[in-house]
Amino acid sequence: MSKKNIFLLTTVLILLSACSKEEAAVQQTAHIKGQILVDEQLDDSFDYSGIELISRVRTGSEESDTLFYALTDQQGYFSGNAQFEKAGQYPLVVSRNNNVMGIRSLVFAHGDTIQITATLPQFNETVEITSYENQVFNTFDRVERSFTRVANFINAGLISADSVGIEIDKWSDIYWEVYEQYPGTYAAKLAGESSISILREWNDSLMVARTEQLLKEFGSVTSGTREVLIEYYAETEGLERTLQFINKLHDSAMHTSDIMEIEINRIELLYDSSRTTEASRHLESFKEKFASNSLAMEWAENISYDLEFLAPGYPFPELSFVLTNGDSIRTADLNGKPFLIEITRFDNALYQQQFDRTIAIYQIYQNFELEIITVPLASNRIILDAFFSERDKLWHIVEPGTFDAENVIELLNLNRVPTRYLVNADGNIISRYIGNEYDDIVRGLQQISTLINE
Repeated sequence: MSKKNIFLLTTVLILLSACSKEEAAVQQTAHIKGQILVDEQLDDSFDYSGIELISRVRTGSEESDTLFYALTDQQGYFSGNAQFEKAGQYPLVVSRNNNVMGIRSLVFAHGDTIQITATLPQFNETVEITSYENQVFNTFDRVERSFTRVANFINAGLISADSVGIEIDKWSDIYWEVYEQYPGTYAAKLAGESSISILREWNDSLMVARTEQLLKEFGSVTSGTREVLIEYYAETEGLERTLQFINKLHDSAMHTSDIMEIEINRIELLYDSSRTTEASRHLESFKEKFASNSLAMEWAENISYDLEFLAPGYPFPELSFVLTNGDSIRTADLNGKPFLIEITRFDNALYQQQFDRTIAIYQIYQNFELEIITVPLASNRIILDAFFSERDKLWHIVEPGTFDAENVIELLNLNRVPTRYLVNADGNIISRYIGNEYDDIVRGLQQISTLINE
């Protein structure tokens, strides 16, 4: 992962992922109480009963889990316990007479008491929340927003290169201070993980040391931090050390959802490392364990296809296209030349951001006979001409509307753009890059240059 993109991780850490119900998990409980009133201009009956407060989360099945439900009494008072499987941010919906009056994201953490007061219909404007965990989260959120502004300045080049490392060290320490000041809280865990993630490629030794401390206290990290650490071990210490780290995370995981995500990381790592037999074995075990989780099965179906037809080392499927200059091109005819094929939309913001990077790759690796083919989905001549009005066409661009887009999507198992495949001179897949994974393409390109130099 590039140093620039590490700044984009901070908000990822607080996102919740849909997961299956925990098996044999200890239910955690937070007490929620308060009073919801109604503005007398809306209702002068002074009867505040029947106002619903509900928190639901999507599971891996067709149903949702209800974590909290309460109804107000005539005076607007309510109380009850929220039961959940692990601390996190959860939505609380307030409705009256089947009309949603407000939605608020709250931190549910074991043993916390949350007191809520508000007046309808202006719930969001009048709500007041008293809770230790939510108060600490507000502290974390202020740091998060401040760092995001700094990260934006860095990404825009408004902070000198000499000062970037100083800023990273400073903000990592600020996050870590929140972690140490509020031990055991949900926000402290997020702050610790933010401190860890932004250190990647700036101070890896401190990143590892803080990771060990955080794992000792909490036993787990969120998916964004886990991927940063897996990438670090894969790049610096190799596959076996990375698998050892994954095993460590698996052994300390307390929730089925965490175990599921860790197993996905393991299978994807083995897939990317061309250990398809081992990846397939773990995938079969994954399917058995998470058979009731529709989201897990959807992922398993996708990667099953990849393992069977699109794994590194496998021949790239044969495709034929008409180019914008009227020529035809067949991937099978490129034998003897490595190529990068990218499937995208020209209006995709990420693709536009990455375009200059592709230019640099083309300019460097055309010396190694690298061909690049861009296949535009959901496009036409007007969109294409607009895109290239201020850009040069340096490589092969497929004429929009001259190919069966559904066939390409199905054949390459596409579920996100941009997706790219790097193929060697023998026509075999080196790697696939989805979205920001394109940042890892240098390793694949090194394989091309190494083989040619030999």
